Amino acid sequence: MWLDGELLVPGPTAFAPVLVWERPWPGGFDASQDPSGRILVVPGIRDADSEEQAAGTHPRYAALITDTSPAPWKGREPSGPVLRFDRDLFRTGDPARVEGDTSRVELPEVEEVPVVTAFLEGPDGRILLLRRSSRVGSFQGRWAGVSGYLESESAEAQAYTEIQEETGLTPAVLHLERTGRVVYARDGQRVFSVRPFRFRVTTLDVRLDWEHTEAEWVDPAEIGRREVVPKLDRAWAAVRPEGNR
Repeated sequence: MWLDGELLVPGPTAFAPVLVWERPWPGGFDASQDPSGRILVVPGIRDADSEEQAAGTHPRYAALITDTSPAPWKGREPSGPVLRFDRDLFRTGDPARVEGDTSRVELPEVEEVPVVTAFLEGPDGRILLLRRSSRVGSFQGRWAGVSGYLESESAEAQAYTEIQEETGLTPAVLHLERTGRVVYARDGQRVFSVRPFRFRVTTLDVRLDWEHTEAEWVDPAEIGRREVVPKLDRAWAAVRPEGNR
């Protein structure tokens, strides 16, 4: 599958295995565990000594992937491209192809699973969280928005379908407020590519189907306090109202 991130420093296209820098490196830094030619994935470039040590040898790597913007380089600039992604999308040993002049990375052995997530927002700013039942195929018992596999060409149309199936709410009581950029969430050898939406609703009365056991209208801050599906906070951040945290 292909991931779209942010290109920070361009460079030549690289195809190499991934090396994920863990903090701290198990057993301390050992160059024998850190062969050249890898695509190095780090949590940050200069945030800690261990990361500086890894980044200090950056000319050895085919490419760098970081989840923060790099500070000015202490030494030589990297010889390969640098891109920004969520670090947890990668596993050590993953074959990867980094397009050095774009923001894209291919993980050829990882399956993409396109899904939609719709946040329903009431007049008072609370949003609807649903608890997934034991009958669904993944993340049973966790809290989520209205979600489902993307089975049509239009993600927006799929969102309306999922809302009606899972809550009983029809388009007549919905108003689409915002569509967000794709959010990626990894689960084993799958990556869910989540298309997020936020809808205003004119009623708080919902009717659950078999996919959920509970429904609650909550302050959006509850997302950080509950056991939720992966990256639900990122999906909400992609569509939340301006100034809302």
